[in-house]
Amino acid sequence: MHDHVPSRPSDDIDLRNSTPDTSVTNGSVTPSAVFEWLKNEIRPVVDDRIDDIVDDSSFSERLMYQIRTGGKRIRPGLTLTAAELCGLDRDLALDLAAGIELIHTYALVHDDLADGDQVRRGEPAFWEEFGQCDAINIGDMLLAHALESLPEAVIPRAVATVRTMTEGQQLDFDFTNRRNCTVEEYLTMVWKKTGVLLDFCISAPQLASGTTIGIDQRRLGRLWQAFQIRDDVLDLEQGNGRDSIGNDIREGKRTLMVVHADEEKIYDILDKPPTETSGADIDTVCERFESNGSIGFARQRMKTNASDAMNVLAALPDSHQRDRLIALCQFVTERGTDSQGQ
Repeated sequence: MHDHVPSRPSDDIDLRNSTPDTSVTNGSVTPSAVFEWLKNEIRPVVDDRIDDIVDDSSFSERLMYQIRTGGKRIRPGLTLTAAELCGLDRDLALDLAAGIELIHTYALVHDDLADGDQVRRGEPAFWEEFGQCDAINIGDMLLAHALESLPEAVIPRAVATVRTMTEGQQLDFDFTNRRNCTVEEYLTMVWKKTGVLLDFCISAPQLASGTTIGIDQRRLGRLWQAFQIRDDVLDLEQGNGRDSIGNDIREGKRTLMVVHADEEKIYDILDKPPTETSGADIDTVCERFESNGSIGFARQRMKTNASDAMNVLAALPDSHQRDRLIALCQFVTERGTDSQGQ
């Protein structure tokens, strides 16, 4: 019998009238403090646990390559905070955090290969460093180590999560051949591709501990959509940890801005082979996004989704962990290019 991941969050927010509720964003933990916490406290212990997990492999150096190139460790941070709210044993929580980061890393290795991205976090992408065959196989190996490291109670949900991620990735591929994608379809795709693993960060500690922390995860799921929308916007900004701006345009990706603009001129550029997409083409698409208000639409959507999620977290009992989750929520959508990658 299959374990099922939650369906995509319902889309019932009025974007015209929704504004952030600042009463839930003024906790004792700030987004900048969260960044330092992730960098100085979470990344070292999670990376050490991952090192322990893969240490007995003959291919440990390659398995650790993408981990060592950086990343913010947002997913482990969410997992460990949710685990604290559940009262989960710290050692078990670290297994969860490490396993989830390994799932994320497997997805990054395969994603860069599929997209042809040569740079990840300012370093050569895995396939660029070791070759395409290694990227496929080591990516699979990362996933196997992840599933082996997770507590038995969460394995069915983990498998369902990975299956849904691959469905989202396939939708992303398929959308590049279409000119009629809707906002609804885009949101379903990003929920499957990106949102379900972030959702798993919150659900896994509850499954492992047999407790609940009382979060409406369906509404919280709007934050995970905002996370991907922020990535779409970051692709158009300088200093994003990649080799150049506009990679999504070169790859023909149907981002939220593309779906909103819905212009034949933009589709004509997106449908060019990546090697034939010029800097002038990138500039043209960016200009059309600006003139159509598509970047503004994406940013407003991101902020509205994040605001609704923060209101969900505000319903939790007052605690340092609640404040940290709210700050993580802000950090997800406010993160820029001052740190390395996802």
